[in-house]
Amino acid sequence: MSPLGLGPMKRILLTNLEFGTSFGVDRAICDLIIAGRLSAVGCVVTGPLWEKEFYQLRDVVAWAEQDTKVGVTLTLRRGYAPLTPLGASAFGQSYPSMSWYYLRAPFNLLPDEVLEAEIAAQIELFQQIYLRAPAFVAVEGDLIRFAAVAQRVVNVVSLMRAPRPAIVGPSGEYHSGSSLEKAAAKAGLQTIYAGPTLPEGGDETDLREFFWHGLDVPHESSMVFCQPGYPEKEPSIKPLKEQNARERQLRFLNSEEFPYLLSEKDIFLF
Repeated sequence: MSPLGLGPMKRILLTNLEFGTSFGVDRAICDLIIAGRLSAVGCVVTGPLWEKEFYQLRDVVAWAEQDTKVGVTLTLRRGYAPLTPLGASAFGQSYPSMSWYYLRAPFNLLPDEVLEAEIAAQIELFQQIYLRAPAFVAVEGDLIRFAAVAQRVVNVVSLMRAPRPAIVGPSGEYHSGSSLEKAAAKAGLQTIYAGPTLPEGGDETDLREFFWHGLDVPHESSMVFCQPGYPEKEPSIKPLKEQNARERQLRFLNSEEFPYLLSEKDIFLF
């Protein structure tokens, strides 16, 4: 119960999964960590800025008073390049499209060995650069909703040394008894429920309503996703509409109103 006895306290992991993808996003993430407004960060090690920007993230996480979780965001779809010779041989210069997974995953027609090699390579690259084990592993594009992809992630993570990272489930669909939960439990791994994402459209009123009325997560320490960002130096990097939405989220999360709203709703980020 809350200290005032008004209802149960709720702990969420306010999370961004995009560190290493652009300067504007990386700056926003670091500023929110310092301000105590972000619970968890996923790093895209195949992103263009990961190896240039990782030290800033590591420093601000060390400086921050709160315990911010830092994990890996696996990228396995078009727009990112394979890391291994096996992956390059199978996919070429870029991972396949989402439609490729939709057509093959339900029938277990994915190249399991190749995907496991790529997953392992991305996690290993994170550990080599960041010099720490990831706190969690998420999959960009919600590909983990496919049981075949989820099993590949479980297989790789289960072979890691302790402490092994938790696995983030599919957005809004993870439930007790799911294939991911069963596979993870069998391997002795923890899972994290993936809750909703802050609205991208609208204005600050919509963000306020999200936390006041729309934040309904069934599990303690569920991830709730945000996509804040500063304006990019190169406007062509992201569409103007997306940049505006990111700036709007950043203003709201950095505002004096945000911690007050969390307090009123008995929501905790750490």
